[in-house]
Amino acid sequence: MNARSLHRACVAALAGVVAVTTACHRTAATPIATSSSARAARPNMLVTTAWLASHVKDRDLVVLHVGRRAQYDSGHIAGARPVALADISAPVGASKLSLQLPTVEQLTTWAQSNGIGDKTRIVIVPHDDTLQSAARVFLTLAYLGALNRTSLLDGGYKTWRSEGRAVSTVPASSASVTHFTPHPQHALIATMDEVEQATRDARITLVDARLTRFYNGDGGGFPRPGHIPTAVSIPFPSVSTGGLFKAPTELHKLFLDAGVTAGKPVVTYCHIGQQASLLWFVATLMGYDATMFDGSFQEWSGTDRLPVVGPKKP
Repeated sequence: MNARSLHRACVAALAGVVAVTTACHRTAATPIATSSSARAARPNMLVTTAWLASHVKDRDLVVLHVGRRAQYDSGHIAGARPVALADISAPVGASKLSLQLPTVEQLTTWAQSNGIGDKTRIVIVPHDDTLQSAARVFLTLAYLGALNRTSLLDGGYKTWRSEGRAVSTVPASSASVTHFTPHPQHALIATMDEVEQATRDARITLVDARLTRFYNGDGGGFPRPGHIPTAVSIPFPSVSTGGLFKAPTELHKLFLDAGVTAGKPVVTYCHIGQQASLLWFVATLMGYDATMFDGSFQEWSGTDRLPVVGPKKP
């Protein structure tokens, strides 16, 4: 993390509170509870199918359906607009890194093309149990400064459909002309240099969102298997069941059991920044001061000067 954001994070940690990311800056929040009464610090990041059903026709609401085009065409909430990760990703260039955030200008054009303006309420709908893609869309909108008016539909389209709610196969009409003013939240995205600094700072917790086998160095598809030094493992499938997020109490325990101490800033990473977006989402939901390493292990393991904790030798 840069000196400015690290200073804010450390002050929060020393004060015994958890910093919550807002659309403009980070502010102090209530300490994470560890009892059965533990609650999400930012509950508005999630909405239920009942809430969406009662607001789906609101004039200033935009619903984004995340999945493959064939999935969208097979059925979606009426009026929802299709989103694929390619829509919000930079082309693989000289860096050879996958799924990187494009320029703010490109993202602004994308937002406006979907009818997202300065006052739009946004609900992101995962097509199935693949929550990490929907979380990546959420992170992108948070990066643009729209965190406080963006939510993810808990249970997604799968739950909506299973409840017998109305679905459609008709594509959404062209979006009305609108204006979106970006307020880039650069502090949400950790650079490799900031992650390297975090490995030497006990006040920051690195969280590896990949499956345990990859954390342990059993494959991974990159030059060097293993994980970033000091990182703890919270596999991305562990935060949900059947497309529904686990209860706040369970999520708090999951983080605490992994060694993510209340009050410590969190940096999430995975293979390419997709699964890490889901752990960033959950950490932010719980009230942690969270950032996401966009280059993730693809960038880290491909840089020879940086150490990797590899598989244990027999």
